[in-house]
Amino acid sequence: MTDEKNGDDGLNRPVELPQRKIDFGELTDEELMLLVQEGRNQAFDAIVGRYKNRLYTYLCRLLGDRSEAEEFAQETFVKAYIHAEKYRTIARFSTWLYTIATNLVRNRVRNAKRRPAMVSLWSETSGGEEDGKWMDLRDDSQRPDYDMEQSNLNELIQDAIEKIPGKYRPAFVLREINDLSYEEIAAVTGLKLGTVRSRINRGRAHFKKMVAPFVAKDFETKGNG
Repeated sequence: MTDEKNGDDGLNRPVELPQRKIDFGELTDEELMLLVQEGRNQAFDAIVGRYKNRLYTYLCRLLGDRSEAEEFAQETFVKAYIHAEKYRTIARFSTWLYTIATNLVRNRVRNAKRRPAMVSLWSETSGGEEDGKWMDLRDDSQRPDYDMEQSNLNELIQDAIEKIPGKYRPAFVLREINDLSYEEIAAVTGLKLGTVRSRINRGRAHFKKMVAPFVAKDFETKGNG
């Protein structure tokens, strides 16, 4: 924005007015992305700060490898920045971001001959189990001050998730860890809504089977304490 100001020579000269300071923390993801499309790099820094822990947690749960998860998270943000102009606000930004991350994993798995067993992660077969209530496994990545008990619980959860068959794991993690809706998960994975529901339920069943003995043991220990 410019204004006119008289100089010493009596001529009107344009003067740059200070831009209004933006509080990026008060903006929605979608508003931040519109600013990124305008070339405001600070807006993308805000996006990264907002999503880096959640995205890393999703990839870590999915891959079971911290270094790989960090690599994929960085690559996801790079692609999101490079292709920012392709984002449209008709979709939630989180859905768009997780789609990029999931596709990166999908492509790596398909091309990696050393890990052929993971190809089943993207099988299109589905079951028909009904949806139901489930325990809270939301993303705790924004709580770095875990005490020992929380750390042990996190390890138990991670181990159980890694034992969920690869075909059901992405939908399960996106729902139970990242709290995406069924519709958003369908958009991220490219699966039909019914298949998404089935995979989440089957993932829940496998997870419950893995953690049930440990939960029961923990209750017994506390009861005897």
